[in-house]
Amino acid sequence: MASNPPSSPSPGKPADPRDDAFIREVDEAYREDELKKFASRYGRWIILAVGLILAAVGATLFWKSEQTRKVETISEQFSEALNKTESGATTEAAEQLDAIMEGGNPAYKALAAFTRAGIAMNGGNRDEALALYRGVADDKAAPKALRDAATLKLVRLEFDTVEPAEILKRMAPYIEGDSPWFPIAGETAALAHLKAGDRDKAGALFLRIASDARAPASLRARAEQMAAGLGQDVSRLAEQLAKAGEDAADPNMATAQDAAAPAAEVETGE
Repeated sequence: MASNPPSSPSPGKPADPRDDAFIREVDEAYREDELKKFASRYGRWIILAVGLILAAVGATLFWKSEQTRKVETISEQFSEALNKTESGATTEAAEQLDAIMEGGNPAYKALAAFTRAGIAMNGGNRDEALALYRGVADDKAAPKALRDAATLKLVRLEFDTVEPAEILKRMAPYIEGDSPWFPIAGETAALAHLKAGDRDKAGALFLRIASDARAPASLRARAEQMAAGLGQDVSRLAEQLAKAGEDAADPNMATAQDAAAPAAEVETGE
């Protein structure tokens, strides 16, 4: 005997459990139908997108692995070239260095050029060394520290053949401000001032070098002698260096200086 369709429960009577089962079946069927429609319409595109993402991730990981492997290979080649240079096998070292310079790694290319320039200078080939240093200094892809080092080395090698004004122009970026290259660049500039006959400016620069705690001790001692010989007062250098050392070791002083820097920039409009 067929059962009657479930009737709406009257107030106060419990709901027929058959109603809940029927609603669940309809809901599941509806969801299944919607899922099939969605998969039919967008499934291929989703699979394609996932595939592209996985391919991109795989390609990135492979590229990084290859770059690491190449850098490690170049590092080993450069170390071998250095060992050969130190052992006197400069011809073989030069060949390896030339190969590194033809590669695509800017940092090792610059380092190889520095070493190659040293070999050239020791062999009496000054022009080749100058060309190599100039190449590093002009290479925008090379690390800035190596470009700066090449510029300073180039100026020192050309000191006797270049006018003082040109030397001072090249050294200006390293003298102004708080450049870490100041001690070396300052000595070169001070000698250029002496070459131009300006003893006062030379003495002031030598005194500044002698009071710079970052400068090597040998350079500070040499600068102090030059400053004293040029009439500068060097009597308080030891006291100034001691105070600079205390300030550098005092974390509270460093924190205070860091906190004061933004205020100073606002006041000066920088």
